[in-house]
Amino acid sequence: MNRSMSVPILSIALPIGVLLIGSAPCVAQVSESASPPEEATAATSVVDAVEKDYRELICARAADASDPNQDQAIDLALRQHYVDARFDAIVRQSMQDASPPERWDVEELSRAVKLLPLCTLPPQEQAELVFACYLQCQDSKSDSRLRSHLKQVLRRYPDPTSRLVNERLRQTDDPKSVLPLVDIVGSSTEATLPRLMELAKSEDPEVAVWAMTWIPNLIEQVRKLNQQSRQLAEQKKLGVDGLESRMVEYAKRIIDRYDTDGDQELTPAEYEKMLQSPQVADTDDNGRISIGEYATWLQARSRRRQ
Repeated sequence: MNRSMSVPILSIALPIGVLLIGSAPCVAQVSESASPPEEATAATSVVDAVEKDYRELICARAADASDPNQDQAIDLALRQHYVDARFDAIVRQSMQDASPPERWDVEELSRAVKLLPLCTLPPQEQAELVFACYLQCQDSKSDSRLRSHLKQVLRRYPDPTSRLVNERLRQTDDPKSVLPLVDIVGSSTEATLPRLMELAKSEDPEVAVWAMTWIPNLIEQVRKLNQQSRQLAEQKKLGVDGLESRMVEYAKRIIDRYDTDGDQELTPAEYEKMLQSPQVADTDDNGRISIGEYATWLQARSRRRQ
C-alpha cells in the first residue's frame, strides 16, 4: 500500500534584494538613485544667488565714476545686457553738463554714450541729449571720433532726430554744424526739404553744395518712407499688421475672388461657393470674414501643419 509522504513546507526568509534562481542566490543590482530634487533645487538657488550678486556688482561699478574698474564694468554690463536705472543719472549729468571747454571731457562723454543702450531714459530724451552733445563737438581729432559715434547713436532714433534737425535748421543762421545729420531720415525729413532748398541757394558755397547734393537723395528716401507709412496704415486698417505678407496676399486674392460688393469682406452668401468654408475664421462672430481674420486663420493653420 502506497503511503503518501507529507513534505513539510519551509518558509525561508531572504534578505531584500536576494532572489533564488536554481540553487544559487542572485543579488539584484540596485542602481544609485539620481540626486534628490532637494539637491538640484539647492544648486539652482546657489546659481541664481551668485548671478544676482554678480549683476549688482557689475552695475554698481559701472555706475560709479570713482571706481578704477568702471570701464571694464561697463563693457561687462554691455556684454550681459544689464539695463539699469542707475545709468540714467550718469548719462544725463555727463551730457547736460558738457560745455566746452570748461566741462568738456571726451572720455566721460564716451562712457555715457556706451551706457545709453543700458539706461532707461525714453528714446526722445536720449536723442535730445546726444543731439546737444553733437552740436558741441569741436574740430579736434578726439572730438571728431566722438562726433562720429554720436551720429551712429542718433541713427537709432530717426524720427526724433529728424525733428531736432528740422527745428535747428529753421532757428540757426549757421547750419553747417547740423547739415551732416540731414541724411538721418525720419518723420520730419519731408518738412526739412523746403529749408534745404533755401540753403541750396545760399551764398556760402559749402552750405549750398551740401544742400544741393543731398536734396535728390532725401526726396527718394522720403518717398520710400511715405510708401512704407501708407502700407503700415493699410495693414493696420485691415487688421493684418504682424502677419506674414504671403498669408495676407493670399487672403486678399481669395476674398477678392468671391467678394461681390467690393467691401473686402465675405458674407455667408459670398463664401458659400468656396470649397472650404472660412466660417471658422469669423473670430468676432459678426457673420463677415475680413482679410485680417482670414489671413490670421490661414497663418495659424499653416503653423499647425508644420
